[in-house]
Amino acid sequence: MCEGDKKALNVYYKDILEAQKDDSVFIIDVREESEIDETGKLPGSIHIPMGTVAAALTNLSEADFKAIFDKEKPLKNTKIILSCRSGTRSAMVQDEIQKLGYNNVYNYVGGWLDWESNQ
Repeated sequence: MCEGDKKALNVYYKDILEAQKDDSVFIIDVREESEIDETGKLPGSIHIPMGTVAAALTNLSEADFKAIFDKEKPLKNTKIILSCRSGTRSAMVQDEIQKLGYNNVYNYVGGWLDWESNQ
């Protein structure tokens, strides 16, 4: 995927508000546990730390994924939005899981800092 294509796969605050109303959209907060403990996670999201997202998507069975995250395991074409503190780590996870064949993956530019500033 060229850099120009990737830019189109960014989302912003207003997109997050829409995604939170749509149960088919998967929002993953990739920050570390200590960050989630401090601020809480992005509303409507599930928490999977950055270093374990790819493993969770590839190694967990559908039943195990549902048991751990209380949500159906996303398919390769499921819309996934990734968020972190500012959008940098989530962009790295975006790149990583696109290489695994997830082709509908978006990065929340600004992440938690943007979310918090809009509250």
